[in-house]
Amino acid sequence: MASQMEVTQVDQYESDEDVIENNDSIKEVKKVHRKRRTKLWIKDKTFETPSEAEVLVKNGWSKHYTNFTDKGKRIYYRCKKVRRRGVQCSASLSLLYHADSDQVTIYKTEGDHDHHEDEIRGIGDDIKQCVEQLYNDGITKPKLILRVLQSRQLKVPSYAQLNNFLVYHRKQKYGSHTISLGELEQWCEDNSIMPINEYQPFVVSYKIVYDDDDDEDIEEDEEETNERIFRFFLSSVRLLNIASVATHINADATYKLVWQGFPVLVIGTTDLNKSFHPFGLAVCSNEQTKDFEFIFNAVQIGIRKINKNLLKPKALVSDAADAIKNGFKNVFGNSFDHVMCWAHAKRKIENRLSQVNDKDKAKEILQDIELLQLSNSSSLFELGTILFMKKWKFNNKDKNQSMSDFVQYFDDEWLSSNSGWYEGIQLYVPSTNNALESTNRTIKDDGTFRERHVLSRFLTISSDIVRNWSIDRDTSLTNVKHFATEPTISLALWTSSYQWAKMNKSVICINNESSKVYYIPARDSDSIPQKDLNQYKKQRFTTFNQFKKSFDIWCLEIEHDLSWRKAKCNCPAFLKNYICKHVVGMGIRLKHCKPPSAAKTVPIGEKRKRGRPAKAKMALLVQ
Repeated sequence: MASQMEVTQVDQYESDEDVIENNDSIKEVKKVHRKRRTKLWIKDKTFETPSEAEVLVKNGWSKHYTNFTDKGKRIYYRCKKVRRRGVQCSASLSLLYHADSDQVTIYKTEGDHDHHEDEIRGIGDDIKQCVEQLYNDGITKPKLILRVLQSRQLKVPSYAQLNNFLVYHRKQKYGSHTISLGELEQWCEDNSIMPINEYQPFVVSYKIVYDDDDDEDIEEDEEETNERIFRFFLSSVRLLNIASVATHINADATYKLVWQGFPVLVIGTTDLNKSFHPFGLAVCSNEQTKDFEFIFNAVQIGIRKINKNLLKPKALVSDAADAIKNGFKNVFGNSFDHVMCWAHAKRKIENRLSQVNDKDKAKEILQDIELLQLSNSSSLFELGTILFMKKWKFNNKDKNQSMSDFVQYFDDEWLSSNSGWYEGIQLYVPSTNNALESTNRTIKDDGTFRERHVLSRFLTISSDIVRNWSIDRDTSLTNVKHFATEPTISLALWTSSYQWAKMNKSVICINNESSKVYYIPARDSDSIPQKDLNQYKKQRFTTFNQFKKSFDIWCLEIEHDLSWRKAKCNCPAFLKNYICKHVVGMGIRLKHCKPPSAAKTVPIGEKRKRGRPAKAKMALLVQ
């Protein structure tokens, strides 16, 4: 049996805050906390709706805890300028949500703020507002924001603090940075109802294809046939109304907007001032024929929703991408002209032409191609291309291989395949896609601030872009982007037209049954010989040099004197701008219109000196 041990109790340390209580069998030590200070809550205001009260606690206060009482739910707020853990500020606030009504009552404590400004952790509210403003103005990089704060002599947060706040701000502004196909489909469904507000964007059409779906839209030559596919088109009632009067369509795809690399497809049209008016934009998982077919179909669906007649466009303006042309053909049929963007074509032609060894010949070839581009009709262009090929195939006496390669390339690529790059292919249709390209730049500069966003955030950004497009075309605005139905005559054009009208040009007029045709000598010529006029009418040229003479005469047709603004001229200026000095000048000469006084740029001579003019000397008189 073990020997009995002597047990001695060691006294517990007692402080002013601790007491020891004896239990029957064991002795426990219980910690008694300091007694909390009783807060006196003073009723401040009562609001009829919760939203009115919640606005007051948005800034400067942080939710602390919640109690449920017989009177209703009561939420307590703490001053967020002090640490959550530690001694709190004496100032507090609470909201009582009444159980028997929608009213909310605000209570405040009698104590004032007693924290020290140096104790504030994180970024102050004034700095946050400044950072948010800078971000919305396009200054999105943390280093640039820190520089601006330093220049304004504000309290500069650390790089980590600022970066964390930017992450929070982006999430609040754009939502989560991740999205699934299901969430995308739900977003499209939630925003697919056509709103009453004509400026409000909505999803006109969308298509989501999952892995387990059999999608007939997947193209056979598509590399990613096993990937998930999505397409959606955003527009507004205002933009669809503009689309309903379009006679041609501009289409293109742009990148570097969505971080995942998805293309953004933009389509629209141009008015008679060559201003671009978008129909909306689409985000697709690819840039294939079916994607462009989807966006063209989506426009038709939108026009049907606003009870307007379906589009019957006469022309498509795009680059040489087969996906755009084939998608357009699948929706609108084959009765259209494909206007190849001359800016794209010229860039590729010049790039290939740089491989020609003889630089003088290369320069001459480019000049001839630029002259072909100014062809005012399909028949003239076809004749010019025949004479062009005849000239440069036989002009290669030295058997220059680089020149032969270029001529063959030009024939295959820009005559046989993509020949719609000349001015006269379609009247009142631009020969370039520059207006749409300018819109793409505006999206990157003002919409995304040259920052690539994840798809989930781009949903919000794209909605804002479509909304801004719609508001800009509000007819009640002073600087409204009006859809011009006739070209504007600028003061510069009035001036040049007035000066042209005063020139001694011999114009030949021929009366037809429904119109008057005027033949005008071009450039420095004052008259047109009858021989040249006959050759011009017949267009029987045997060499390319004779083809150049077709640009020595301009033909202007006026159907009615009162509608002189709608006159048609075949000069390059008219084909590009839908108005020219010949149209306005003939209107002045025929007294159909009067130029403004500012257009009469007659120089004012020196003011005559005071007094009687001096008599002429004998030496200056003719004997």
